[in-house]
Amino acid sequence: MIVSIPLFILGIVLLWAGTEAVLRRVPHLAAWLRVSPLVVTVLLVAVMTSLPEFTVSLFASLRDQPAAAVGNIVGSNFVTLTFVAGVCALWRPIVVGPTIRQRESSWMILAAALLLVLAMDGVISRTDGVILVAAYLPYFWSTLDDAREQRASAPVARGGRPWLDVAVFVAGVAMIVLGANWIVAHGTAIARELGMSDLLIGVTFYAFGTSLPELAIALGAVLRRQADVTLGEIYASNIFTGLAVAGVLCLILPLSVESLIVTRDLPLLIVAGVILQMFVTTGRRFVRLEALVMIAIFALFLAAQFAGFDLSLP
Repeated sequence: MIVSIPLFILGIVLLWAGTEAVLRRVPHLAAWLRVSPLVVTVLLVAVMTSLPEFTVSLFASLRDQPAAAVGNIVGSNFVTLTFVAGVCALWRPIVVGPTIRQRESSWMILAAALLLVLAMDGVISRTDGVILVAAYLPYFWSTLDDAREQRASAPVARGGRPWLDVAVFVAGVAMIVLGANWIVAHGTAIARELGMSDLLIGVTFYAFGTSLPELAIALGAVLRRQADVTLGEIYASNIFTGLAVAGVLCLILPLSVESLIVTRDLPLLIVAGVILQMFVTTGRRFVRLEALVMIAIFALFLAAQFAGFDLSLP
């Protein structure tokens, strides 16, 4: 454990630094694409901030930890939807645009509901993976259509060094993959020393660690008063993780699903998504009182994970 703790922390640092390196180049690349911040968020930022969830869950599944892999997907989405969204709105109430209210919030609930239905038989198979990836495509194409309309009227970007942006982007992805591998390897060693199960490891250690990039991006957008980027990133990341990431992982290796994921964690994720949708569609603002409700739901989720857990150091 003496070696694992600093290497686990270093893995999170690499994960964060790699994601930051990627995301700092996204605006430069987006200028060449000539699209809006929300489109950039959905098509690029959300995908990039979901790389940690994908890599951590992939390494966990390859290490024969399917419960940790699925737990990380569900847990990370829950952390992002409740804790990250709540912290951002506590800092500054968020005005919610019509696209977020009408498209992203509904797709997020659909993604969680579909994952629940497919997991009810105790395994997410390759066929289920195809269904999940196919379900993501209409959302992707609708966003792409928005981008095409915007490109038609946007001026052509000039200057800059796109080769440098691409190089830093690739280096950032490499840091994300390395950091994710260290989190899986050394986080597992720490948690097993504490007597944790694979499921508990996935929904706590991995889920919170891989949600740090989403927290950084969303909170940064709040500070810059970019409301669409804040909630757009949270929703789009959840949609991409719940459909595309889970789907691709199952195409690589089918994942068994523990009963607690089906009976407790996924239903809680759906309920949290419905509550947040009510908040953003009724008042058209996500205010501090509502943020406290979402953080309380996160605390309830976390307490449910540790219910019955007995710390048993050797």
